[in-house]
Amino acid sequence: MTVVCSQGHQNPDGSAFCDECGEPLAAPGAGMPAAAPAVAPVMGGTRNCPNCGSANPASEAFCKDCGANMNAAPAPQMAATPAPAMVAPAAVAAAPAVAASPAKLVLEGGNASFDITGKSDVLIGREDAVSNIFPDVDLAPHGGEEGGVGRRHARITFSNGQYLIEDLNSINFTFVNKQKIAPKTPTPIKNGDEVRLGRVVLKFSAS
Repeated sequence: MTVVCSQGHQNPDGSAFCDECGEPLAAPGAGMPAAAPAVAPVMGGTRNCPNCGSANPASEAFCKDCGANMNAAPAPQMAATPAPAMVAPAAVAAAPAVAASPAKLVLEGGNASFDITGKSDVLIGREDAVSNIFPDVDLAPHGGEEGGVGRRHARITFSNGQYLIEDLNSINFTFVNKQKIAPKTPTPIKNGDEVRLGRVVLKFSAS
């Protein structure tokens, strides 16, 4: 079926406006006489309406949907509003590291002491140049070998404001306040604790 405007132009059924003159077309059933099937346009292909963007046969002079002149210049496009610049979030300040309190190991009898302040990893044992072992706390000159201290006997670490001692699978064990600690298990120590490696006794002091 086709729809005919008042000027006699034939339009495809369902068109809202005349393709030739742009006249609004009556809705179906309004009494407009039906005409013969529309003649196929001479030109092939389609083109989009510059006003509403709908596809129309390339030969049409007016848009079948909105009635706009198909030969008019496209409607100007509104410039897109630039997106606001992204502001990088301020870097979160890292929590300050807990400073190690002054600490030392004092040999029983007070004839020797070892300052371990500010050290996060302190090896305790006996120096052995042949095995390339040079502990931070060398008990070899203080009866370490006779007292059963291993070359790599124990380790003291400092973490989150706490000193800990760990036995390194020594033969003669490590004791804190006369209690044997499990090997490879960091155990907290505090000011005044007794630390015994084999038979060598030290006092842990932290202020």
